[in-house]
Amino acid sequence: MTVALNIKNATVERLVEEVARLSGESKTEAVRRALEERKARLAYRAIEGDRTSRLRRFLETEAW
Repeated sequence: MTVALNIKNATVERLVEEVARLSGESKTEAVRRALEERKARLAYRAIEGDRTSRLRRFLETEAW
């Protein structure tokens, strides 16, 4: 089931239009790609944060 997304923010509407125009994509495609890219960055940050914590813990308990 598809549900319409109703954006009621002028800044977001402007950004969607600009990105769609610059990329040659539809507004829907521009939003989809932007969300997929952000999701990937957030997932990567979560993985990197966990790696940093493990490295710090190792250094504090084993190396220092």
